[in-house]
Amino acid sequence: MGGSGSKVTWKHNVPSPADSSLKSVMSEPLDEVKFSDEAFWKHLGALKREPLPVPLFAKALGVHVAKHEVTDRDDGTFLVTTTIGGYYGGEVDVNFVHSYDPDTNTWMQKCDRDPGLQKVSNAVGFRLHESPRTIEMWAVNEPARNSGVEVVAGLKGSVGAAIYSLSEKEVDVDAKADQPSKDGSGKLVAQSGPLDEYIKSPAQFLETAFQAVKEGKGVPGIVEFAVIEENSSGVKTKEVIDTDGNGTLKVNYMHHVFDIGSGTAASTTYKDETYTTALSAWHTKVHSGPLIIEMFNESFPVRHAGEDVVRNLAPQVEQVLAKAVEETAASG
Repeated sequence: MGGSGSKVTWKHNVPSPADSSLKSVMSEPLDEVKFSDEAFWKHLGALKREPLPVPLFAKALGVHVAKHEVTDRDDGTFLVTTTIGGYYGGEVDVNFVHSYDPDTNTWMQKCDRDPGLQKVSNAVGFRLHESPRTIEMWAVNEPARNSGVEVVAGLKGSVGAAIYSLSEKEVDVDAKADQPSKDGSGKLVAQSGPLDEYIKSPAQFLETAFQAVKEGKGVPGIVEFAVIEENSSGVKTKEVIDTDGNGTLKVNYMHHVFDIGSGTAASTTYKDETYTTALSAWHTKVHSGPLIIEMFNESFPVRHAGEDVVRNLAPQVEQVLAKAVEETAASG
């Protein structure tokens, strides 16, 4: 970074200086850039008190900030609650807790929802280092299980597509969020109403769904699709998704596994083309008598330090750094 107006050069998936077993995003050395720790943390704190930004494509769908509150707490942390309106016809609170640890020179942001607003607790870390002067950042997702309105939307979409494939009928599938599973486990699922009128058997639905995933059908915003590996019970695919309609691309590496005999399917998203680190999975169970379809989404604990972290966090850090450089120069 040659000056306060230049961009930082970032390296992703490199060992953390604090613990080489962990991966982080690291800036190139910033020894030529003069800024104080105090100014950096001051402007980061000011940024984090602002309302959660709503993407343009979400605004076009009616999603908006309905309420925004900041609460300073006795322990020195602060809570930011942003209420998002227009989310599947309702409202959802997104809670951020921000804290600073002077011993490690680290700022932590903990949130109870992921960027897609699913109930997945996650944390983002920012750390300043000396000798060389660098900025470190990372994100961590906690394990979670979801069966809310976003899972209902996925169920309605996939079941509706299967019914149309079988009968060319467009059906608004009846489904509810957070219902006790019919398997008796007591765990919550998104659950359809009876579907015997449209689907003959669990096998018919799963076979139709299997064919759809092999062809890359039913994935919103898909711009590129490839089958990586296929056998009689599953398929690995690569999906390139336009996430916002404006060319912001995301690559999903998927492994879809179907067990017709047990009436189940699982679609797992992996971090990269090695298919070794699972990020999340959608689980489907088809019951008969009456025929009812259940789904839930499972998120796995994963530390992120890749290009997605750079894309999401670097603009924030560079904005904060520019202000810290300006303030430090003015006070010097």
